[in-house]
Amino acid sequence: MDLVGLVVSTVAISVSGALSPGPLTASAVMIGTRRFAKGGLLIALGHMIFEFPYVLIIASLYSSIEFFLKDVNVSYALTFAVSAFILFFSYMVIREGISIIRSEARRMKESKGYAFNPVLIGIALTGLNPYFLLWWLSVGLPLIQLSMSMGFPLLLVMYGAHVWMDYFWLTLMGFAGESGVKILKSKGYGILLIALGLILALFAMNISLKT
Repeated sequence: MDLVGLVVSTVAISVSGALSPGPLTASAVMIGTRRFAKGGLLIALGHMIFEFPYVLIIASLYSSIEFFLKDVNVSYALTFAVSAFILFFSYMVIREGISIIRSEARRMKESKGYAFNPVLIGIALTGLNPYFLLWWLSVGLPLIQLSMSMGFPLLLVMYGAHVWMDYFWLTLMGFAGESGVKILKSKGYGILLIALGLILALFAMNISLKT
C-alpha cells in the first residue's frame, strides 16, 4: 500500500469514532457554552496528549498492553474511574443550569472562572475510557500494524491523518456551543446546561452497563 492508500484507509476507519457522539463531544459543547469556543480545541489537545504516546506504546508493546487492558479487574477499575469523573462533571453542569434558571440571570464565566481545565478533561476522558483504549487494540490496530510495516515515519503520517479529525470535530463542537448560547436567554441557557449534563450522565451509565 502506498502513502495515499494509508491516509485514505486511516480516514475511512477513524471517521466513525472521531465524529461519533460521546463524552468528549458533549464536554466540548458544554465548554463552548461558557463563551470559550477554543475549549473544544484544548480538549482535543488533551485527548492527543494521552492518545499519541498510547499509540506509540501499542506499536512497541502490543501483546503486553492487550493482556493488561483485557484483565477484568483493570477494566472495572477504569470504568469506575471514568464513570465517576463524568458523573461529577455532569452534576456540576446540571447544578449550574438549575441555579441559572432560578436566578433568571445568565452567568457566563470565562475559562479562568471555570472549575475544569479543558486539557485535563481531554486527558481524563481519554485515558480512563476503556472503550477508547480497546479501540486502538482492535479497530485501530490494523492501521498501526500497516503503518509500522511501511516504516516508523509512516506511523506518524497515519496518526496525523487520524488526529486532525478529532481537532476538527471537537473545535467545531466548541464553536457550536458558543454560537448556540448566544441566541438563548438566561433560562434557555440554563436548560441547555441541564440537557448537556443529563447527556453526560447517560454516557457514564452506558459505559458502566457495557462493562
